Amino acid sequence: MERHGLSPTTTRTAEHVLKALSKKADLHNPLGVALAISRYKRNNEQPTNGYKKKIAESYDHFCKHHQITWTKPSYHTDEHSIQPPTAEKISLLYSSAKMPLSLKVQVSAETGLRPIEVEGYKGLKVKDIHPDTKTITPTNTKRCNARPAIKISDELLCRLQEYITLNKLRPEDTIFQGTAEKYSENFRRYKHRLAKKLNDPTIETIRLYDLRHAYITKTLRRTQNCEIVRQIVGHKNLNTTQKYLHLLVGSDSGEWVVEGTTDKERAKQLLAADFTYQLTTPDGTMLFKKAK
Repeated sequence: MERHGLSPTTTRTAEHVLKALSKKADLHNPLGVALAISRYKRNNEQPTNGYKKKIAESYDHFCKHHQITWTKPSYHTDEHSIQPPTAEKISLLYSSAKMPLSLKVQVSAETGLRPIEVEGYKGLKVKDIHPDTKTITPTNTKRCNARPAIKISDELLCRLQEYITLNKLRPEDTIFQGTAEKYSENFRRYKHRLAKKLNDPTIETIRLYDLRHAYITKTLRRTQNCEIVRQIVGHKNLNTTQKYLHLLVGSDSGEWVVEGTTDKERAKQLLAADFTYQLTTPDGTMLFKKAK
């Protein structure tokens, strides 16, 4: 898997999943495996389709390596389950944390980088920070194309420069020493402590990857262009970026009527009927919304 460009984290996850799956079915019997996945339970609870999809994808890698023919089952996942945290909650997370976790969380929030792009074998290096343009250039992961530089705030730039100077880091040095798994684990422990301290159970529901979800939604709202956002965040497929469109249209409070059209005359009619233009999807569909 690593030879095909997949990260060590993805490889280790697949290995863990396959070991668990091998206890329920013969991995060389694809029909038996498909049946086992459909019946799969974890911790005595029925897992989500998202987890079953992960099992099927891991087994698919196994089949390709061992030249086993099988038909990968399709498990529908509800993209509407993605609920990014608010800007206030994100600010609370990094302002309440201690260094260096505070700095890493702010980097994740302001750039939408994957955890492994912040800390890990493809994590940020000193040379990736560009003070003159106030940008960060991330290292590519997930076999995506080269990505443009990402703007960061003056506050984050100053904090990064101070951290680099304090730790006497050189241009080729990795800024954060550790792994993506350690970063994720430290974040999980921290948010649990913070939720308990503030008596706010909603903090417990925030995942590290939700910071990336929030960044993508915010950038979609700002640019109004899925293709631009795809390039910035490093999605390999445009369909992945488009999953966030429902968040953009329905991000405000209240209920909305949403309409899409590729016809310019219909677009004029919608505007005349007090609809508000939201964005144009890559296939040319213009999205509008109006409060009910």
